[in-house]
Amino acid sequence: MDMEDWEQRHTEAFYNAKEALPYLDGMFVAYNSNIDAIRHLTEEDVTKLVGFFDEAEIQERVAVYPREIAEPMDFLARLLISMREGKAGEVPAYTEETHKWLKEHLGFDYARMGGQAGIISNLLAQLGLKKIVTYIPWLSEEQAEYFVNTGNILHPKVENGKVVLKAPAEAFNPGFGSKVNWIFEYSKDLNVTCAGGNFKVPRDNRLIISSRPKWIRLDMDRLVYEQLDSIFPVDGAMLSGYQMIKEEYEDGSTYKDYVEHSVEVIKKLKSLNPELRIHVELTSIQNRLIRKTLLTDIVAGNVHSLGLDTVEVANALNVLGYEELSYSVIRKGENGIMSLYQGAVQLMKDLRLERVHVHSLGFYICILAKGHPLTLKEQRDALLFSSVLAAAKALKGDIENFAEAEEGLRVPVSAKGLEDLENFKLYCTGRKLCSPDEFEYGYIYGPDHDAILIPTKVVDKPIATVGIGDTISAGAFAAMLARMKQIRSGK
Repeated sequence: MDMEDWEQRHTEAFYNAKEALPYLDGMFVAYNSNIDAIRHLTEEDVTKLVGFFDEAEIQERVAVYPREIAEPMDFLARLLISMREGKAGEVPAYTEETHKWLKEHLGFDYARMGGQAGIISNLLAQLGLKKIVTYIPWLSEEQAEYFVNTGNILHPKVENGKVVLKAPAEAFNPGFGSKVNWIFEYSKDLNVTCAGGNFKVPRDNRLIISSRPKWIRLDMDRLVYEQLDSIFPVDGAMLSGYQMIKEEYEDGSTYKDYVEHSVEVIKKLKSLNPELRIHVELTSIQNRLIRKTLLTDIVAGNVHSLGLDTVEVANALNVLGYEELSYSVIRKGENGIMSLYQGAVQLMKDLRLERVHVHSLGFYICILAKGHPLTLKEQRDALLFSSVLAAAKALKGDIENFAEAEEGLRVPVSAKGLEDLENFKLYCTGRKLCSPDEFEYGYIYGPDHDAILIPTKVVDKPIATVGIGDTISAGAFAAMLARMKQIRSGK
């Protein structure tokens, strides 16, 4: 694969998408937004945190691998695990204790929009989509302030029994509190010392402490559901936040109730517009039952597209019964990309999807069911567009308009990503999935699927990492839908 060719393809794809996006009528985005309290950790910060606890007890807690944050010690244990492995993590916290402790003992650098639906809504608004209808079940006055004031984000509000679309600042519920997540970002090569041991962080990443207040419900107001036609016209839906679902609730309801309601919404969206494409954005889900239920009961057979990263591919495979393949994906090694590809294909088949988009550092893999819309080049353009957006976000921390998005073109294509894909070429050509020439274009023609593999632009020292995965998925999905709409218009 030639780097200059891929630089040119990125440029062409970016301007193709820019031309196509105005053809979209809009996007529906739900369910999760929150306020992110961001802290970029230094070596001094980590040393300070370790100093608050007995180091032998820290090691014991690390060995336990806490699945939720019940107290500050759990937080530190998961932070050390995340830093040691250089892997992103998201861990729920159901009490206020750790939040209060962190405010008192560490503090945050700044706050911004968080949550997949919130981040995606702001991105699409700043790319100039005509309309983004966002639905957040717990929209508070404070949360509403974090949506960009561009005039194209609307939120359903019930007034006198009728659903109307208003700006978030006019649609919030005055009785709701705010959901605040802590985001701890750390840099490659940061030195960590604890209990006589020492290690260097292998890559830039972050740990998220996800607030799960008791009042959080991933559901849709019944009147909004009954009048869901009021959000149209929209061309696609991006749904996320299912990790908020709990097994049991204090009022006696269970996860089954919220899964049933979620599927009802998806089916109604599809009935109102059979052409509508629906994407689910996955994230880390600690609870295995909820993770499996999301995949088998909400995603499988109901939606068209799934977006996820390497760790999430491994976690999905694990709960679906592919433990060996899951382990191979997470372990990486020289066969890691082969396993990732195989895993993505397996997810497409098992979950009966049209599209699985995997974003990994340096490259993306998109598995496509036979009969998918668009040519492979058009699908590739959508991925390349999202690569430019991700580079711009990593470079600047945010994207406020298309001119800022364009700055992502200055970021070079990842040499490591190119190398990973070159290593993968032997696997593809050896199994006759594609010819060497086809692979140079990023195309794979499998017996029961097609695929796109592209090297991506990577910022060496990103300003921020939170939201980059959401940016990738939203950019690619919107660009794909826009091209489909552009074709239907005869352009």
